[in-house]
Amino acid sequence: MKIGPPNGPDAAKVYGIQQRLGKSVEKAKESERAADSFEPSTQIRELRELKERLQNISEVRQELVDRLREEIAAGRYEPDPERIAAGILEELGLNRR
Repeated sequence: MKIGPPNGPDAAKVYGIQQRLGKSVEKAKESERAADSFEPSTQIRELRELKERLQNISEVRQELVDRLREEIAAGRYEPDPERIAAGILEELGLNRR
């Protein structure tokens, strides 16, 4: 028993057409992929530049270290205990001002 229209499409022909169309669609997709490109926005480029500049900045303020060493060696360094304590409290978030 045959189900479907009596003079329906030949399944082999339909399959062959689908195969040819499928290959041409795949080729078209591949060529589209090759043409795709990405160019970062101005903001992204600026952020990258800033990140690089930040990485090149030293964490040590060498001028300050050198000046303090000289003051200590010369006996002129006189730290302010109240200022030091205020700085510690502020850094710990315990300042009550």
